[in-house]
Amino acid sequence: MLAIGGRYCTEAASLGHFPYSGRVTIRRTPDDFRVDEVNTPAFLASLAPERSASHPFAAYRLEKISLATPDALGFVARALRVPRDCVAAAGLKDRHAVTSQIITVDGAAFRGGAPTEVYAGPNDPAWRMKRLGFTHRAADATIIERNAFRIVLRGLSKREFDELSRRAATLAVSQTEAETLLVANYFGDQRFGSARHGQGFAARALIDGNFEEGLRLAIGTPARKDSGTVRALTRGLAMYWGNWPAALRAIPRMPERGAIETLARGGTFQDAFVALPKFTQEICVEAYQSYLWNAIVRELAHAVAETTAQRAYEAEDIFGAMIFPRAAALTPAFRALHIPVPSPRAEMPECLSEIVAGILEDEGISLAALRIPGLERPWFGGGSRPFIAEVCDFEISAPYLDEFAGQSPANIAVTVSFTLPKGAYATVVLRSLGQ
Repeated sequence: MLAIGGRYCTEAASLGHFPYSGRVTIRRTPDDFRVDEVNTPAFLASLAPERSASHPFAAYRLEKISLATPDALGFVARALRVPRDCVAAAGLKDRHAVTSQIITVDGAAFRGGAPTEVYAGPNDPAWRMKRLGFTHRAADATIIERNAFRIVLRGLSKREFDELSRRAATLAVSQTEAETLLVANYFGDQRFGSARHGQGFAARALIDGNFEEGLRLAIGTPARKDSGTVRALTRGLAMYWGNWPAALRAIPRMPERGAIETLARGGTFQDAFVALPKFTQEICVEAYQSYLWNAIVRELAHAVAETTAQRAYEAEDIFGAMIFPRAAALTPAFRALHIPVPSPRAEMPECLSEIVAGILEDEGISLAALRIPGLERPWFGGGSRPFIAEVCDFEISAPYLDEFAGQSPANIAVTVSFTLPKGAYATVVLRSLGQ
């Protein structure tokens, strides 16, 4: 039975609050955060050694360091002298990490045969790739089975290490199955795109037909972590918003520039939004959907803790607290529950009706209102996502001395390793563990 109602309350007695010193460091070096894509056996078995009419795409294992996947694909296309849209990745991997993943290149774009190995150019960040074979279609998310993580946590005190271990034990399925943790499957912060600047979601403005505000939030609002051309774009637009000729002189040449060129020619803000790259438009919608989905999970997780009298863990977040029920509170029905992503076509389970109604009321919208007036795309797509992510093969190393700690008493480092289903976030797992 999944009859759940009520709203989340930060003062709830069922929540466990464990303040941390804030010294714990993740990603002190790129090698501290490693991600390896684990591909499906069916995909690996389908690879052919030679290119043919039935297998026209070259499949490569791409390894990169401190480089976002879209940027890496641009470097690959330039190195191979092929159009950027001929290169595809199965998933997006972290920028501040050492990662490996499958990418494909349309063999028809090659001048000559597909090279066996390709390396970064002299002016590129570090990347390299090795050909695995040839496949029948471009890479997409269906070829990913899981992602494997190995993460170093630095600057822990003895107390923090003990708390990390204790949380892992209470999130574990059972004492005889301690290698599998059950973690509420929130979207991570990296999913929220430009909303990370803290001034709101572009899609919420777009739903109201406010295309100027939506465009400003999407590309014209600086964020502290902006870098490179994105930093130049957001700061240039923030300075010259409304003076489009001056803005064009201030911003770099990049795909988003087309929106400002549209405005400079006298186009409307709706025209300008349509001129944004497809990916930028879609991430505006997906970011807001992810925010709403997280709110549903937070309310449900809190209700689970209350109704089972099991203390839950709470992690503060600018997009709303993350509540993590202990494994003992999660019945088989909760473990199997999939929650629809909010969209006009979403059919929410009756057990979530009160939760969803309250969240939408707070936002001043309805599921039917999740659309951008006057545009067919981007649209609020459907689908669902598991309420709980199974964190498999979980291990915490024995504590060791953090070589970067100096004389600090918080001088412990540990390595945690685990695998996650595609679409789940390692950063959320770390939040559940108090990091």
